[in-house]
Amino acid sequence: MKRYITLALGMLLVVGAVVSLPGCGHDQVLTSITVNPSGATITGAGVIVNFQAIGTYIHPPENKDLTNSVVWASVAPQIIDFNFVGSTAGQAMSGSGCGSNIGITATHYSDPQNKSGSVVVGNAVVTVKGNPGC
Repeated sequence: MKRYITLALGMLLVVGAVVSLPGCGHDQVLTSITVNPSGATITGAGVIVNFQAIGTYIHPPENKDLTNSVVWASVAPQIIDFNFVGSTAGQAMSGSGCGSNIGITATHYSDPQNKSGSVVVGNAVVTVKGNPGC
């Protein structure tokens, strides 16, 4: 009987040791960013569009909303801009110009204070039409 108790206690120690082991030992790593909506068509000036940045991570695999922690930019801020009065993270407003395949970027810096470290960029394109003079 004593042998069974010793064996049972030994098994409990082994199970406890395995359960208390840390994970794989890696920090979670951002591998890509998806920007939504991509391919949107905006008709007219002064239209507000809400973009969302979804980050894909490994260690463990997971998707997270990064909309509030990325730097938003447009390659044509005169046509669609993220820096208007009252804007919040991910909000862009169409201007008076027009164009197609206008690049939108969501950039994540591992050290946002210095815009350094690892950098992951997500991209989308939009079309702005229907403005006078276009």
